[in-house]
Amino acid sequence: MPPMGKHAIPRTALTRVVATILAAATLTLGLTVAANVTTAAPAQAVCSTPAMLGNWSNITTVDPTIVRVSVRFSCSDTVVCDAETGICTRPPSSLDIRPFGACSPTACDWGWRSTTEMGDGWVRALYHHSWATKQVWARTEFWHGQTFLRVWTHTDFTDGRADYETNEWFLK
Repeated sequence: MPPMGKHAIPRTALTRVVATILAAATLTLGLTVAANVTTAAPAQAVCSTPAMLGNWSNITTVDPTIVRVSVRFSCSDTVVCDAETGICTRPPSSLDIRPFGACSPTACDWGWRSTTEMGDGWVRALYHHSWATKQVWARTEFWHGQTFLRVWTHTDFTDGRADYETNEWFLK
């Protein structure tokens, strides 16, 4: 053992003091982290309501292809984080569309479909019928102080008829 000075603390006693202080600090830090993890409020993201949301009526009175459109939005704004891995997940939000075709005596309900964002404000939904596949594209446009829903539809017939496209405008 090396010689000790008059006021020197033996190494074993110093080691015990340092170890005790480190253990106390580690325990305090661990309890603080555990308390924060178990009492933390769940993380949340904010969804903004799309302008497209709502019920729209075709402004064309002569031979419209689609007479009305409903649009709904499901906001998935809750983020769930795993305390052990730290990985956070959030299910995707969805924008769904439901066109009603011009049938007689009542409108034909095409049903709800989820849309896919296509860029420049456009969303697209696909409808597969036995006689045709229809692509329904929609976006809102602001003209003369009013918000319109523009719906562009491409119909690809599978029964030999000629394909066609429509471009129709709707108001709430």
